[in-house]
Amino acid sequence: MDFKEYSFAKLFASVRFAIFIISLIVLTSIIGTIIPQGQSLGFYAAKYGQENAIIMEILGFSNMYSSIWFQSLLLILCNNLVICSLDRIPQVLSFMKKDNLSADIAKLMRNKDKILFTSNKDRQAAEIAVQSVLEQKKWKVQTKRNADYLLIFSEKHAWSRLGAYVVHVSILVIFLGALIGSFFGFKAFVMVPEGETVIAISNRNDEQTQIPLPFKLRCDAFDIEYYDSGMPKEYRSDLVALEGDKEVMKKLITVNDPFNFSGLTFYQSSYEPMQDQYVVEVSTQSISKENNRLNMVNKKIYAEPRKRQAVKDKQMHFEILETGADGHGHGPYKIWFDDEVGEPVQFFAEDKKSVTIERGELSYSFKIKQRYATGLQVVKDPGVWIVYAGFALMLFGLYVAFFMSHRRLWIAIQETGANLTIILSGSSNKNKAGFSITLEDIATRLLNEKTLELRRM
Repeated sequence: MDFKEYSFAKLFASVRFAIFIISLIVLTSIIGTIIPQGQSLGFYAAKYGQENAIIMEILGFSNMYSSIWFQSLLLILCNNLVICSLDRIPQVLSFMKKDNLSADIAKLMRNKDKILFTSNKDRQAAEIAVQSVLEQKKWKVQTKRNADYLLIFSEKHAWSRLGAYVVHVSILVIFLGALIGSFFGFKAFVMVPEGETVIAISNRNDEQTQIPLPFKLRCDAFDIEYYDSGMPKEYRSDLVALEGDKEVMKKLITVNDPFNFSGLTFYQSSYEPMQDQYVVEVSTQSISKENNRLNMVNKKIYAEPRKRQAVKDKQMHFEILETGADGHGHGPYKIWFDDEVGEPVQFFAEDKKSVTIERGELSYSFKIKQRYATGLQVVKDPGVWIVYAGFALMLFGLYVAFFMSHRRLWIAIQETGANLTIILSGSSNKNKAGFSITLEDIATRLLNEKTLELRRM
């Protein structure tokens, strides 16, 4: 198809137009990176002012990558890639299929990359020796016998001329994966209190619609570490996926290490301390005098301050009397404990540090910390593997386009009186300096071939 006949198609087949569209996409992507995305109008009004916030909302700067005009730019770029490729690929294929054995002696002599030899050997023996040298270097030869000379042709990586169009296809594949993810995927959010299970998540849209999970998700533990300055250093959640009551997968996740299960990805996004909620881990040890065996009972209890809790069979009780002098509930904790063996005792425990008390033949270890709800961003993107495939295809296309070249080689063997004249000629569409080295290497191998007894002219 000749797109040059249609002015509209001619515009879309233009490389300059493609560069212009790509520049607009880059510019808008920069804006989308600088301006926080997906926030409320009040957020933008507080940050940029009321009038600017309204303008940004109208232009779609608050949801840049979902705006109609940004998606229109992507669609225009896709059309440009398709029309540009359809316009140029037939020419490339035609060149790749060209009859290279139609070249004559005069054309080879006009080539700048040529090397001439002479020999007094028999022509048939010379032809066999030249083909043998090329085949040793993995050049697959084609021959054509003319009236007074034999023409040998070989080429490598003719398909590398399609490298740029492989990149074009890869961009279309990436866009296809993104569209599939946009239409059939979602982004949601869920807060999971430590020790509890959720069966639904909230879609991040205006209605905050509930999306049922195909499995149950439980947070077994949440922990946070701080710098010496008091700023959060790292927070992590111990997540478990359950089908029915059976644990099918579990993972400790951090900010950059998500949990993937059943087509959903759970990212550690935020956390929230639960008011007047604490996690108490109680370990009970006893030594049996009969068999001198160590028995241990571990239990995790979610407790509230000033509320008595039973540890086991209502025989052991504890109560958090105080939660800390800092006013944030991070210890030290004052604990009241009674196991009905002796008088109740009171003791102090530092945050996340174990304290052991002995009661006759029993010892009890307590570890207390703040209870949190972990905030998880939930993403379903069925097109992500298509996007990954597109990026892999792009890397391959870029490698072919920039680091591989179509190399062609001709050798003509002609009788001139009692001697033979051998013309070595070639061309490459890229990396001509590298091809000159290849040509010199072949020339050296021909000179070293004893059966030829060549002399360079």
